[in-house]
Amino acid sequence: MTESENIQNPLRHLSTTFSLALFMMIAITVSPITLVKAPTSGTLAFTTSGLAGTAGITCPNSNGNCYNNAAEPAIRADAAGNFYGSSENGLTGGTDAWRSTDGGLHYLTLVSPNSASAASNQFSPAGGDTDLAVASQTNLNGLYNVYVTSLALTNVYVSTSRTEATHGS
Repeated sequence: MTESENIQNPLRHLSTTFSLALFMMIAITVSPITLVKAPTSGTLAFTTSGLAGTAGITCPNSNGNCYNNAAEPAIRADAAGNFYGSSENGLTGGTDAWRSTDGGLHYLTLVSPNSASAASNQFSPAGGDTDLAVASQTNLNGLYNVYVTSLALTNVYVSTSRTEATHGS
């Protein structure tokens, strides 16, 4: 090859590559092929309700007491269809916890998951970020253990619930 042919070959290759890429973009843009099919029936609707910050209250309700000061919530479900939630009220504010036994339609506010973390914004060293997990197998009571962690200023608290008592023990 001559020197001018060596110079033109890379340009011709680049031109061919560019043309092919342009053709593919146009084909994909105007193609009748659907890459992701949207649902054709049914709708997804949400109902929103607050959760109470006081133990023993079930929400939603018509009493106007389904509110809290918690932030950064976590939610998990067990294999039986029960839902568990936890959230924090900020350092020294305590940890809140909730349980639903009707598929998430209502949530019962539990007492704080551990004695070092008091609910309803009582003073507590805990109340930083929280997370929770649910065991994959039932315990000796036939229930799923629920584990709640709460960050404190200098410690991490881990609480375990082995029962379905309203107090979350």
